[in-house]
Amino acid sequence: MGVELLVHRGIKLSVQKYPEKLAVIYKDKRITYRELDSRANRIANGITAMGLMKGDKVGILLYNCSEFVEIYYGMAKAGIISVPINFRLAVPEIEYIVRNSDSKALIMGEDFIDKVDTIRPNLEMIEERNYVVLGDRIPDYAIRYEDFLGKASDIEPDVEVKETDPYFIGYTSGTTGFPKGAVMPHRSIYNIVISHLIGRGVSADDKYLLIMPLFHSNSVWHGNLLLFIGGAVYIYPSGGFNPREILEIIQGEKITCTNMVPTMSNLMLSLPDKDKYDVSSMQWLVSSSAPLLTKTKEDLFGFFKHSKLYEGYGSTETGAVTSLSPEDQLRKIRSIGKPYFGQEVRLLDENGNDVPIGEVGELYSRGTTQMKEYYKDPEKTRNAFRGEWLSAGDMASMDEEGYLYLVDRKQDMIISGGENVYPTEVEEVLSKHPKVHEIAVIGVPDDKWGEALKAVVVLKPGEEATQEEIIKFCEGKLAGYKKPKSVDFIPASDMPKTPTGKILRRPLKEIYWKGNEIKI
Repeated sequence: MGVELLVHRGIKLSVQKYPEKLAVIYKDKRITYRELDSRANRIANGITAMGLMKGDKVGILLYNCSEFVEIYYGMAKAGIISVPINFRLAVPEIEYIVRNSDSKALIMGEDFIDKVDTIRPNLEMIEERNYVVLGDRIPDYAIRYEDFLGKASDIEPDVEVKETDPYFIGYTSGTTGFPKGAVMPHRSIYNIVISHLIGRGVSADDKYLLIMPLFHSNSVWHGNLLLFIGGAVYIYPSGGFNPREILEIIQGEKITCTNMVPTMSNLMLSLPDKDKYDVSSMQWLVSSSAPLLTKTKEDLFGFFKHSKLYEGYGSTETGAVTSLSPEDQLRKIRSIGKPYFGQEVRLLDENGNDVPIGEVGELYSRGTTQMKEYYKDPEKTRNAFRGEWLSAGDMASMDEEGYLYLVDRKQDMIISGGENVYPTEVEEVLSKHPKVHEIAVIGVPDDKWGEALKAVVVLKPGEEATQEEIIKFCEGKLAGYKKPKSVDFIPASDMPKTPTGKILRRPLKEIYWKGNEIKI
């Protein structure tokens, strides 16, 4: 029998080779590989002492912190499935994920106690004392995180985990209703790391600045990438991107690599005194989640003079699919590159036929990095797959050299500041406003966010409303990043529709994107 491709085994190899080497940095904490391994063992043994067994799920509701890394690692050792929750979600969305995932325990930061208190009566699957809280404010029903670790053994747990077992369930925004849970096996995450190692030449000397939230699959991929190879991961706190602070960290810690979304790059490049910072340590930079404007790309080259630039395409469901290498950045403008090692890509029409070169089709991929299924949702799983081929719903074209270009999003998904938002979800909320007759939510160009949400509203006859009134209606019903940034009011006759009365977003978007370099 071959060696199982397990995420915690990949990290354990670094523990064995570099026990006293720095693994994780967060604020004033500096954790070695030996310490990380010991704390992960305590988490694994502590969670099983609660009565959880291999295959059970644990919700994780935390801001970025070093504990997040050790929780992922410890859960994997115990065969427990991590369910990271987007901390920006509204209370009903958090409740849905905890319930839908069948989580039997919840590890949360003290900042989320009030939110959890409102839904705890509905979380009957989580027993008393199966709540673990990171911080100083501990409710009666919970246990302090450090006490939880202190009561547990640091002996390596003896649990047989298979590479086909789930590592985590990543909940992604749904085109309608609540998020979908993509079940990601150990093997898929392991192979994503391997494809990155092959494509980027990472070494144990690298120090990675992890800026993205740790509930994001992107952070799971890149965090494990450095931990597999014996590098160090510097975790940037949640609570807002401060470009000056980022440059100070790069300079002070001699950061060699990081991942940013275009919004972050634009904020950094707009600093008037950015050149006073020494960023010569940077060896490679990844830009993801949304396309880079050519001007931003050229400015990045000029600022990070010693760094290679990569752009990638992927999703929670598919894993990392394509990469545009540094040498092709200016030669293949707007391209998302070619498939990673181990990935195959097809562009298919509605009948499942391959489209000719240069024509647009739905992007399907096949490889060893994809999800197993959407948790407890066989219908959405069937719709996502064509045999072994999986689609995240994106449309693309391919040139004669095999380079891919994203053209559209099949379900009109909006990417704002690196966060995925589906218009239907926002429209569902705004349609309940008593003055709203019709609503269309679209993404419009924005220098800071890449795309900003705009609500195009037709009011009921005789009604008047303001932009502020419409936006405020979303409070408490949607995560903050899902609220529209602006509202336009139009007459009913200007709302484009099909002959059957279905609202068409595309004609509305074309008005706002006219003349822009990127049309999404």
